[in-house]
Amino acid sequence: MSGNSSLSRILAAGSIRREDVAARAGCTLATLARIASGDVAGLKLGTLLRVAAAIGVAPAELLPVLAVTPRGGLLSERGLKQ
Repeated sequence: MSGNSSLSRILAAGSIRREDVAARAGCTLATLARIASGDVAGLKLGTLLRVAAAIGVAPAELLPVLAVTPRGGLLSERGLKQ
């Protein structure tokens, strides 16, 4: 698992073991390694949500790309969102 990933930093800050997160989230250590590396293609949203809940953070804290607000879209085109 990458030492620079958001997941690794969060776990280190809380002195949380990967094994404890995996057990609580019902996933494997390999899944946590994938999240840490950003290799989430094919990862079920439910798995990411369970991992985030097990740690006590928002999913976007694990994958900052989720916090990006897209531009455009139907709401924007209809003047409902800027």
